Amino acid sequence: MMKWTRVGSVLTTAALLGTVAAGCSTEEKAAAPASASNGPKEKFIFWDKGEYTQTYNDLMKQRVEEFGKANNIETEYVVVSQNDLKTKLLASIEAKNPPDLIVANDPVAKQFVASDQLVDTSDIMTKINFTDGAKKFAVVKDKYFMVPQSFQMGGAYLRKDLWEKHNLPIPKTWQELYEQAKTVNDPKNGIYATGLPLGQSGGGDAEGMVRDVILAYGGAIVDKDNNITVNSKETLEAITFLAKFWQEGLTPPSSVTWDDNGNNNAYLAGTVGFVINSGSIYDQAKKEKPELEKNTLLIPKLAGPKGDFILGSGNVFAIFKNAKGTKWAKKFVTEFYDKDFYGKFIEAMGGKFQPVVKGHEDAPFWKDPNNKAVGWMKMIDTVVGSSNYPGPEDDLGSKAKSMQLATRAVQRIVVEKMDPQKSLNQLEQELKQLYGKK
Repeated sequence: MMKWTRVGSVLTTAALLGTVAAGCSTEEKAAAPASASNGPKEKFIFWDKGEYTQTYNDLMKQRVEEFGKANNIETEYVVVSQNDLKTKLLASIEAKNPPDLIVANDPVAKQFVASDQLVDTSDIMTKINFTDGAKKFAVVKDKYFMVPQSFQMGGAYLRKDLWEKHNLPIPKTWQELYEQAKTVNDPKNGIYATGLPLGQSGGGDAEGMVRDVILAYGGAIVDKDNNITVNSKETLEAITFLAKFWQEGLTPPSSVTWDDNGNNNAYLAGTVGFVINSGSIYDQAKKEKPELEKNTLLIPKLAGPKGDFILGSGNVFAIFKNAKGTKWAKKFVTEFYDKDFYGKFIEAMGGKFQPVVKGHEDAPFWKDPNNKAVGWMKMIDTVVGSSNYPGPEDDLGSKAKSMQLATRAVQRIVVEKMDPQKSLNQLEQELKQLYGKK
């Protein structure tokens, strides 16, 4: 019996039919434990985050259904919006009824390590040939309590027609983008040069962008020993610079409240010329906006005065130790990386995801010159960390990112017109309180 609940809409897709059950070999199916015929079936409950590319949830639903049939168990696949996932998980833990397995952004999952909610997944990590970059975003204090599912590297999208109209080169730095944006910007005709998010939505787009800029300007939230180092002239320069995009009207005023779909929607609507995102926009444009796709360049993330730093992030599996079906969760995750299935799963995402397992980088999909997301594939082995570089990957760093404290600092400058140094002082105090520092 398969129960599927969705928070939000899902469109059925036929993608990957015939390969979904590839993770279970004939021998595995024969050896799989079955429930007694005269008793209730065991149950496997899986909560998955809703993705912008709806193909993802359809494929995962199919995978779970086949897993249930192969193991003669009941399954429940629940799709939860990214903004609601953490809240619902906290409520389920409080009720002593957590799901067996989740997929979440790694900063969200890491927050459940400190409260001892997650199963140690070191045994799974040793069975699968994960890339070095994937290991970096799945680790917490040198231990594994989650398993990387997919990279969501992304980069920048640029409307080449708007840039070519003004004979502008492709920007390589944030400063170049800012100078060019003043030329491209045309709000009277419904075009903003950039679509930069600044909403505190619970997602990661805005916070990731702000932290990228801080690092590119030589600042850092913490040092390698978790000392709070954010209150520096480099960070001050970074957030003061970033705020100018809103102060000078180079990005839509509404972007201060955008969630993680805001920049997607604006770019696909043709109202902005530059955004930072994963491959979800590219995938959607190919299907629904072919003319826009032709006028789109996918370029690397921008550098600052101190260079660029690749903060890798992605989806992870996390298994809850106080759930009833943890053994099924472990089995499902281990079988998920069957080479044939996993390769086709990644390709079905159209460039939005990059593989976390070695051996897929030479697939024809990633060598196709028509696949504009190929350039992003090169970034997966140059990842310096996930959310807290150069500090350790731990639950505090993940919580700080999830709380979007750096985003709030820029938002105060833009919305409240707060003095940048005052806002930075407040950010420092918020971080010290979180980290228990004086």
